[in-house]
Amino acid sequence: MNSPFRFIVAAPLAQGTARVGRDMGRALAAAGHRVSFFDYDAGPLWLRAVPKPLRTESWRLRWVGSLNESILRRAREERPDFFFCVKGVQFWPETIRAIGDLGITTAGYWIDDPPQHERSLVNARSYQFYFTNDLGSVPRYRAEGVERIHHLPSSADIGTFHPLPEAAPVAEISFVGTRTSRREGILAELQDLDLLVYGPGWRSSTLRMSCVRPEAFGSSTNQVFNRSRVNLNIHNWTAPGTAMNLRLFEVPAAGGFLLTDWVAEIDSAYKEGEHLACWRDSKELREKLAYYLGHDTERREIARRGHQHFLRHHTYAARVQQLLECLGAR
Repeated sequence: MNSPFRFIVAAPLAQGTARVGRDMGRALAAAGHRVSFFDYDAGPLWLRAVPKPLRTESWRLRWVGSLNESILRRAREERPDFFFCVKGVQFWPETIRAIGDLGITTAGYWIDDPPQHERSLVNARSYQFYFTNDLGSVPRYRAEGVERIHHLPSSADIGTFHPLPEAAPVAEISFVGTRTSRREGILAELQDLDLLVYGPGWRSSTLRMSCVRPEAFGSSTNQVFNRSRVNLNIHNWTAPGTAMNLRLFEVPAAGGFLLTDWVAEIDSAYKEGEHLACWRDSKELREKLAYYLGHDTERREIARRGHQHFLRHHTYAARVQQLLECLGAR
């Protein structure tokens, strides 16, 4: 690296919010760049003091207006080389363009393709560079007038997700994720197995309560991944797409064995049967569960290779290098 670049990274920073922006910013800093964060969920104290039941539409407009004034003021004061924003639907298109008019390179990263693609389009054309987690959405963005569009897959924080060698198994099969009708239908057919389900909404589901556990986040999720013989993944895309969700990175980072429903991007990111296992329908899911639960040595070896592959190719350090290459900042 010739010299460090200066970044403003705009992303939510509170506990329980998406950590992608925080983790990308930390990886940029670890690579030697100067990073300051802007938490677009925080808002000024005088606005946050208003109780939620009293937050009217006029309150929301005031808050959004104040937020846009704040980021533009920060950009003028700091004059970074790059403004990098993860999602950020609270920003107005004219605010993003105004930051670019200051001579700052603007880059947006949408991490919810394909299901929330339409929300992305509100701001996508206002950035000088745009990134999506879904390779299948790239031609769609181009057709919609977003010219500098790049694919940037998700990742996982190795400080949060890592192997726990002494962790004793608590379940043969675990699933971590929000309840949806598709997931509920699939998991309902597996209730005769040793299954534990973690995540929002499951206590009001049709699953028997002995399967349901409290929500798990961060280090608690890492415990689940390390203490399950099989970590089951079920994507929830409701629109055509190829994107891998976060489990494709968090489970290998944790050193766990992953059995995931197949999506197209897996083929270029991992080798099926070597780094993870895939299923394509309920019959194959049953067969793969029975096979890998009955072949401990093979399952553990796949998990080990998957972990090593993640560390070589899919960390946030690797994602930052991809980002910088696309921005022409290497």
